[in-house]
Amino acid sequence: MHQHLTKFLFITLGLIPALALALPSDREQPINIEADHAQLDDERGVTQYKGNAILTQGTLRITGDIITFYYDDDQQITKTIAEGNLATYQQIHKAGEDPVKARAIQMEYHAKTQKIYLLGDGYVLKDGDKVTGNRIEYDITKNIVHVNSGPVQIGDKTQQSTGRVHIIIQPPGSKKAKKPAKKATKPAAPKAPAATTELEQKSDVQETKEAEKYPTATTTTHLNLRTGPGTQYEKLGTFRPNTEVIVLTNQKEWVQVRGTINAKPVIGWVSRRYIELNN
Repeated sequence: MHQHLTKFLFITLGLIPALALALPSDREQPINIEADHAQLDDERGVTQYKGNAILTQGTLRITGDIITFYYDDDQQITKTIAEGNLATYQQIHKAGEDPVKARAIQMEYHAKTQKIYLLGDGYVLKDGDKVTGNRIEYDITKNIVHVNSGPVQIGDKTQQSTGRVHIIIQPPGSKKAKKPAKKATKPAAPKAPAATTELEQKSDVQETKEAEKYPTATTTTHLNLRTGPGTQYEKLGTFRPNTEVIVLTNQKEWVQVRGTINAKPVIGWVSRRYIELNN
């Protein structure tokens, strides 16, 4: 049974490799990380961000209660772990396509072995195709996926499976670009909203609650967004006057904010004197 399952998953590899890919423009963007607390341990080669940690780089967005980076002696990342209930991943891999989404209690990327692990309630969505399992392992080099419904060890706890391995593959024709619909002679009946999974609903609610925790502000003029708190840092873009932003952290005369520039979500630093806090 395991051999048949592995062979079947090999045919559907287009669903998981996306976790290791990205838009070329994303790799050229600065990495922004925000959290309630950050801790650096040079001796162990570990940097850890705790409390609603959010990592963004272009269209890439990773969230977790804790995001931990492990480095070798040459300061190269050997492993990255995002954990929480639930850790999430989202990224656009091809222009014009919907983002690939993934969730798990713990997500791990091992640079040396080139493997990605989704541990505990693993879930991946790409172009309508879905894979769920308690353990999802992707070997980037060999392009092989393993999905398992057995219990997994996360820290000192054993996470039991909530169900069997589940795979949904949309028909090939359903992924093609849809042609514009012809004008109807009669008003079309309103369509029912698309059904969402319980995990999707939890994620949407969690993101909404995250936004509600932070104050908002409005820009008073054209305002440059930078990668760090100072004019010596690279400019990411410019907010228009009267643009609402979410205030994440404060540092003397500079404020880290989250907002939108040219319809793209961005995180960076702006001068405090050119924003007004909203009531």
